[in-house]
Amino acid sequence: MISIKEICTWAGTKPDNRNFVEGERLLQAGHILKCGKCSVKCDRGAVSIIAYCLQTSHLKENPHKIDGHVSLSGKIKTMICTCKAGLGEKCKHIIATLIYCTRYKINEIEELSCTDKECSWKVPQKVSLATYVSHHLF
Repeated sequence: MISIKEICTWAGTKPDNRNFVEGERLLQAGHILKCGKCSVKCDRGAVSIIAYCLQTSHLKENPHKIDGHVSLSGKIKTMICTCKAGLGEKCKHIIATLIYCTRYKINEIEELSCTDKECSWKVPQKVSLATYVSHHLF
């Protein structure tokens, strides 16, 4: 299981920092459409994590894809996101994915097959958009 402490240490953040707070908000808003592991990419005690997160500025476009590797002991090895900030490994989408993973033991996270992972976000995206209520920021 990944701990909040591990997320903070790995990302160099704290629970009151912007990326962490925004990651929590994404998760609470249901923007993580799918999160699972890919057994094909498992190696030497590590699991490949794959997640899809709605783009906050372009909800109807393809979601951001988050890829990473986490050890079975809960140590974060690598994470990357398709968003502009994701190459720095510390974006809100990655943080939201990692917080989601704190809810489960690594080996209990849903397994996604290689054939269904690319399309697995389409139905949840339609459901999220149908129930999404936009709010003014100011």
